[in-house]
Amino acid sequence: MTTIHCLARWGVSSALAALVLSTAGCGGSAGAAGDTGFGGGTGSAFTTAAQPLYTAVPDTSICRAGTLTAAEKSGALATVNAIRAAHGLAAVAYEAAGDAEVMQISLMSVANSALSHAPPSNWNCYSAAGQQGATSSNLYLGGPSAFLTLASSASILGGWLADVGSEATLGHRRWMLDPFLKQIAFGRVDAESASGVRTTAAALKVIYAADDAGPVTPDYVAYPVGNYKKAYFQGNPILSFTAIADKSSRTANGIAKVDFGAATVSVVPRGGAALAVSSVSPDYVGYGVPNVLRFRATGITAGVFHDVTVANVRVNGVLRSYSYTFRLVD
Repeated sequence: MTTIHCLARWGVSSALAALVLSTAGCGGSAGAAGDTGFGGGTGSAFTTAAQPLYTAVPDTSICRAGTLTAAEKSGALATVNAIRAAHGLAAVAYEAAGDAEVMQISLMSVANSALSHAPPSNWNCYSAAGQQGATSSNLYLGGPSAFLTLASSASILGGWLADVGSEATLGHRRWMLDPFLKQIAFGRVDAESASGVRTTAAALKVIYAADDAGPVTPDYVAYPVGNYKKAYFQGNPILSFTAIADKSSRTANGIAKVDFGAATVSVVPRGGAALAVSSVSPDYVGYGVPNVLRFRATGITAGVFHDVTVANVRVNGVLRSYSYTFRLVD
């Protein structure tokens, strides 16, 4: 089974904001739609479990994306907002107008067994709405595999948050935890061929031109932070820290305002010795807020408070230190 995540990034060209695509971490083998469909029926556990997610079931053999139930979409929104609340971030709204985009790009991903933020027009089930969804969403692909089990939407969202395998950018996490984000749309398509090959694709729309503006309240975004659910910290994810120097504009928080060049990180469990910290690396590319410091701490123990200090961050020309605590809990 193959699971792939793919993300878009926000860039700035001169004085104008523009979408810039990245296919780093994207892949998958292209293939024809063949007899892939849902609802025509193998009657497997996979299709039986998937059917309640839809009011109209997908069928890639006729390029039908299907329609998610209101409960499935509201559940995805609730998961996103619970994740954001754990980081002290404001809730986002659901943008129903984006449903066609996220459902169509999910359909295209399943029909072609591939992910792309710039899908070619000769892709199976290609549509303009899907193209738009590709340029503005986190993308996910599970399968194709005869052994794929149905993933919950919450687990797909949790995978984007942990972002294991995308440590070079942490783009999925950074979009989900963007303080300036105000809305999302979520889509998924589950399909099974007559021969039993299963595929799931999903998309979370996170890029909106109007979302650059603030104001926002947090001084920083850390992962993990506070009493943090272990469910949000799966697969040995890398830790991260983003400073908010300008609360009026997302794109104003690049290296000119936040510089991690001299930054140091310490992680100390309460009552114990400092953990070994490695892989300390900054990034200033515009995946959400255009700054992040990534690092690993060896020996994190669930249930124990860990005190984190990120020191010597140059913010608006002045060196500053940040301190926060996290504890992994059930």
